[in-house]
Amino acid sequence: MIGTVLDKYEVLQKVGEGGMATVYLGRHSTLDRPVAIKVLHPHLSSSTRNRKRFAREARAIEHLRHDNILEIFDYSGNESHECYIVTEYVDGQTLTDLMEDVGTMPSEVAAIIGVHLAQALGYAHDHGVLHRDLKPDNVMVRSEGTVKLMDFGIARFLDESQVTMTGALVGSPAFMSPEQAREDELDQRSDLFSLGTLLFFLVTGLLPFTGSNPSLILKNIIEGQRPGVAELAPSVSASLADIIERLLMVDRVERFPTAHAVREALEASLAETAVDPDDPQWGLDRYIADTAAYTARLDHHLKRVLLERGRQYLDDGDHLAALRLFNRLLAIDEDNEQVLELVQGLHAVDPETERPKLRPLAWLGLVAGALLLASAVVGAARWRDEARNTPVVPLPPEPEVEAILAPPVEPLPSIALPPPVEPSVEGTVPEPTPTPIREKVESRPPRVVRPAPTAAVQIDTVDTPVQVQIRTGRFPAEIWEDGRMIGNTRHVDPLTLPPGAHQFVLKHPLHKDAVLDVTLVSGEAFEQRVSLEPLDALPMRVPTDYPPECDVILDGRMLGKLGALGWSIEVPDLTHEHRVLVDCGAGGRHTQVLSNLLMGPSQLTFTPTP
Repeated sequence: MIGTVLDKYEVLQKVGEGGMATVYLGRHSTLDRPVAIKVLHPHLSSSTRNRKRFAREARAIEHLRHDNILEIFDYSGNESHECYIVTEYVDGQTLTDLMEDVGTMPSEVAAIIGVHLAQALGYAHDHGVLHRDLKPDNVMVRSEGTVKLMDFGIARFLDESQVTMTGALVGSPAFMSPEQAREDELDQRSDLFSLGTLLFFLVTGLLPFTGSNPSLILKNIIEGQRPGVAELAPSVSASLADIIERLLMVDRVERFPTAHAVREALEASLAETAVDPDDPQWGLDRYIADTAAYTARLDHHLKRVLLERGRQYLDDGDHLAALRLFNRLLAIDEDNEQVLELVQGLHAVDPETERPKLRPLAWLGLVAGALLLASAVVGAARWRDEARNTPVVPLPPEPEVEAILAPPVEPLPSIALPPPVEPSVEGTVPEPTPTPIREKVESRPPRVVRPAPTAAVQIDTVDTPVQVQIRTGRFPAEIWEDGRMIGNTRHVDPLTLPPGAHQFVLKHPLHKDAVLDVTLVSGEAFEQRVSLEPLDALPMRVPTDYPPECDVILDGRMLGKLGALGWSIEVPDLTHEHRVLVDCGAGGRHTQVLSNLLMGPSQLTFTPTP
């Protein structure tokens, strides 16, 4: 279509392509301004059903006028030979591309992006529109720093009935809410769950819900099977981690009630570190132009602000708030003497030995853990009360949900102190060898890796824990041992494990599991780099409402009958786009284009083809 003219729009060049449409850079012939032209694929535009769906996209957003929402200028109408919509042209890149360039983002940068998206969602929800497919591919950042939410292609009006094919989900599995995965009725809190998934991805570089196929991803979403934010990103702001954890609650009643409430929480998180998103020095354009300089400037700023505010919280008697800030400061600057001195001044002293009962950082972890456990119980109840008392966009009434009782808080495990050391001949007590462990203050109880029972040893023998660091290159992997995840290869801080034999399993959804058998020697650090072997193919399920005699064709290659294949196919080469065709003869032919599989497999949603 390059060089053609659609009404008053000249098509200049192709800039992207999706499962439903191709996007071109165009020019308004009379106003001489650049525009984006989204043209429905010809084999889809011949279908009345698809034209209606495409028209629904245009109708859903034509009246939305917001700085953070891609603006629609024109629509071809149902009578035009070509089916297209014309929108503003964004000179920038998607969040997916930006993450490829810069890697994980600091908490403050992610929070600023979150504020923009919460503003866009709040405006859309107020106008009765759900997005239903919020993900990094559908968010663009202009070169001057403006965030644009786009592609309301599967948005629907809140007061319309859901329009999908029988047995087919609409959306990207990895970013779906539990209720969307179950095909329940949706409200604005479904978009907020997707926002939480996106923020999780920005600060950790990983998706919270993974699996080798869409079914496993959706199962984990419905069951809430995922790691915590602080487990994967120890330096994340505690207040931002709290926001993400709340957005990702399985029960929507426990999430934020509105996007406006999310925006307020994110702005409060930024205020905690004195980062004003309207201050030019913290603008996203500065971050995009020179990420390294921006990050260095932010780290310098945080070291000062976190220390000052932590001291103020201590003076006010709010030890929990102080510990949350100090923990982040230690993640940024682990040898910060001023923080260590402040903690040293707080810990208890054994009146008999006149020595500290616990090392400062161990005390920091235990006290903060206890306070955070209590805070979590109180916070969960507060969230539920707030959610129930805050109105949301009018919808059919939800069934009443019984009060959810928080689980009882188990007492912290007792700490076995080392046996007393007899004085030496000179009458002095030798200093104990410090154990290189730094406990983390997390928003959930920390995972504890307990050493296996060992035989009795001599009183003067000490097994020093081992610092373990495993790397896997571009694709980070979860580190599992004895059926539970103990870490991630993206972690900056090493794991601290007891000496002895260990078997680690490295897991990544797009690679084969790697098994690593090692013997850790007391006091000796262990480092190893592992090359993950990619999967030969990615198995995907085909909707089961198709007859077994239908033929399945992948990229023009016949795979066989659907029933003989077990209603599943394997998609090779995850870095390329693939075209799947299910040919049922008189029952119709159905196509699906699969792309961007590295971000998580797309659900197979077939569209009739003439």
